[in-house]
Amino acid sequence: MRTLKERLRTYEKHHGPVRVGLVGAGQMGTGLISQMEKMVGLKVVAVADVVPNRAAEAYAESDVSAAEIAWFEEDTAAADGAIAAGRRVATHSSDFLCTLSNLDVIVESTGIPNVGAEVCYRAIMGGKHVVNMNVEADATIGFYLANLAKEQGVVYSLAAGDEPGTIKEIFDFADALGFEIVMVGKGKNNPLNRASNPDTTAAKAQHQEMSAKMLASFEDGTKTMVEMTSIGNALGFPPEVRGAHGPNTTVKELATTFSPREEGGILGETPVVDYAIGDVAPGVFVVITTDQPKIIKDLNYLRLNGNGKYWVLYRPYHLANLETPITIANVALDQRPTLLTEIPPVCETVATAKRDLKVGETIDALGGYTVYGMIDRAAAAHAGRMLPLGLAVGARVIRDVPLGQPLTYDDVELDDDQLIVQLRRQQDEMVFERA
Repeated sequence: MRTLKERLRTYEKHHGPVRVGLVGAGQMGTGLISQMEKMVGLKVVAVADVVPNRAAEAYAESDVSAAEIAWFEEDTAAADGAIAAGRRVATHSSDFLCTLSNLDVIVESTGIPNVGAEVCYRAIMGGKHVVNMNVEADATIGFYLANLAKEQGVVYSLAAGDEPGTIKEIFDFADALGFEIVMVGKGKNNPLNRASNPDTTAAKAQHQEMSAKMLASFEDGTKTMVEMTSIGNALGFPPEVRGAHGPNTTVKELATTFSPREEGGILGETPVVDYAIGDVAPGVFVVITTDQPKIIKDLNYLRLNGNGKYWVLYRPYHLANLETPITIANVALDQRPTLLTEIPPVCETVATAKRDLKVGETIDALGGYTVYGMIDRAAAAHAGRMLPLGLAVGARVIRDVPLGQPLTYDDVELDDDQLIVQLRRQQDEMVFERA
């Protein structure tokens, strides 16, 4: 069995490298380019970012020479010709990038829900495989996108390295071995602060060379909620309670903490998705059990972290964008996704008021000043007409909403021009109206 590197080398020898188009050249996107420049058989050949010069700067930071870069905005034939000649395309337009023929896989890395919807939709309809790093969009319309990709004969996948993809790899290992999966989860990297916003995170974000809004979305819990929504939907594992339990615990105590209440844990039902605060971050984990006496004896003999009845499969890291090339390669070579939602969703991330919201206000960006995300059961969210977080950006408040209360469809006027709003309506029809 040849290694992935060997297979990529062979592919490049016969076909040239897998040609990747990237939308979003921020911290995550630039790191992805940099990692792929160290690999064989994969190459980012087109980058789109709305910020002036950011696409070219991302190439430069990734050690791509300026002589290789060509700017295009509307001449598709010329851009395809440049790629064929071995050059790299830079553009401000994701729409333009999605029209290019000389791309094998398009990666969405903006983190903006509606942009993610537009890029994934156009790429799939254009016959391109999609690797989506935009978990916010996936948590909102991932089921629709997975079905659309299947209809179009292409692959849609979330990425290895982000927590949902890394959890799925551990899950697949445990599931194949026949263990009973009690729950899946992740460690939260930052202390939970629902009020976090770009002002409160500005200094820390500058020090860490990252977006203040992105850091705020980590601190206010939004990022954790959408990540748990995506993995929960892929596996059919709901949260037990709105917002999940999110206990303070340690790696050593994970198996006990996330066991049934009658066994000394916090769970009233299984299987579920949840998260932990403490030394678990930045790791991910899967809690397992078995009723087979010899297997129990062997797990204890092997000193797997557990309490004698429940055990945890724990990976202490996830490399985010730096692992994404693994998914890109698997998709391009074998049409094999890392993670996607093929069953009706069981989770929803609902928009929740970060402060008192007044009539006439407009909901700003995720990680902003107006809302944060809270995971809930999809059926409960639907029954309560709760607003999916991915639809909130740009919505106008038409009824006052107090701090901490989930927004509903009746509280806002949505921006109907947003593609994500239109696609979510189609997803709801697929899930609820045809049920």
